[in-house]
Amino acid sequence: MKYSAKLRAKNEASTYSPVIAPETKERFHDLLNALECMDARTARELERLDKSGAEEDLKEFVRQSIVSRHQEIRLPLQEAAEELRAQFQGSLPEDDH
Repeated sequence: MKYSAKLRAKNEASTYSPVIAPETKERFHDLLNALECMDARTARELERLDKSGAEEDLKEFVRQSIVSRHQEIRLPLQEAAEELRAQFQGSLPEDDH
């Protein structure tokens, strides 16, 4: 029973044209990858800072600087990814939301 429902759904999905253009999908994935890399790099910077022998006051100042810079650079990419996601969700039929 489950198999036939999956097969039916797969056949129905293949009859529709792609909802999102391949280049848009690629851009979305590129944005997500960039965000993931930025987050990982920032996490490594903060980890190195925490392990450093600097005074806590200095660490806090540098930590705020790292986080602030990260948020400033990340925000436009995050907004672009959210905009593409909204376009994709807006192009789906109502039943798919």
